[in-house]
Amino acid sequence: MSESLLAPSAGLFPVSYQIGNNAPGAQRLQLDLLVYTPDRSLTGHAQVTQTTNPPLDLQLDTWGSYSYLTVQPPSEGKILLTVQGNQGGAHANSPLLLKLQVLLEHDWQRGVANYQYFNGQRWVNVDNVPVVLEGQRIKQLANVDLQTELHNATLEAVIATGDGAQLKGLAGSAVGKALHQAIESTTSPATKAAKKA
Repeated sequence: MSESLLAPSAGLFPVSYQIGNNAPGAQRLQLDLLVYTPDRSLTGHAQVTQTTNPPLDLQLDTWGSYSYLTVQPPSEGKILLTVQGNQGGAHANSPLLLKLQVLLEHDWQRGVANYQYFNGQRWVNVDNVPVVLEGQRIKQLANVDLQTELHNATLEAVIATGDGAQLKGLAGSAVGKALHQAIESTTSPATKAAKKA
């Protein structure tokens, strides 16, 4: 693979999702994660709430991973987040209280989720609820451009597969713009001079 198509070597960025349909009395899951692209890991916090009597307010530490699912053109690929949660984190001697699967669009912006949580008495299943990225909730870290990081994570996965058809499919999207900029940066006069040195 040519140098011009090398993916970003590392990335760490925050995402925040609201999961639920906002119906009166329905469960709402707020998922705040840090995404680490080199090993595709996720860590963060989840809060499951419901306006019942007594009200539900389950605060959990979360961890998991993400993977890319490829589909036949003209459809675009999906991103699968697999997350678990408890009180104390992955290495705590604490039982699992949350199991979550999120299927996101290729741009990380929206999707659908299925999850289970333990309410203290029994496991409750919540299926096929909408997921929306909450840009306002994300506190920007020092010079972190979330959109660029999301595009880079998608681009990294497509380049790793070497799937030319999928790269062509991304060419017209915002991810394609990131790819074009990466290629252009390798053809600039300064880059050519640096390669000769």
